[in-house]
Amino acid sequence: MKKFSSETNGYNREEVNDFIKEVIQETEGMTDKYREQEETIKRLQEEINQYQKLETSIKDAVNVSESERIIADAKKDASEIINEALRSAEEIDAQRRILEKNMEIFKKKLKLIVEQQMVIVEKINELEIKE
Repeated sequence: MKKFSSETNGYNREEVNDFIKEVIQETEGMTDKYREQEETIKRLQEEINQYQKLETSIKDAVNVSESERIIADAKKDASEIINEALRSAEEIDAQRRILEKNMEIFKKKLKLIVEQQMVIVEKINELEIKE
């Protein structure tokens, strides 16, 4: 957990603000990475659709004996592509889940820091009221 130096009125505001900015930047970075991964999944799904359309076009373009061989090869290739896309999607989904967990951890830590700061501010206010 990040430690902040103290000043007369609580923690060093600049350090706290810098830390909050850093957390925000990391969160935005994770969000950007998550969006990139979603785009990759979408792109891979579009590629799968293109290969499926290509397979259909091949069926229409060649005679029956050739088309059976071509179709078998296309199915094999499509199957390999689908399997690779699924593996990639699973990896991306696992990374997404990790990013979501990290995001929750950051949020909890930030909330705790803010709550601690609020307690200090309340104590300062109490001291000021007593004076």
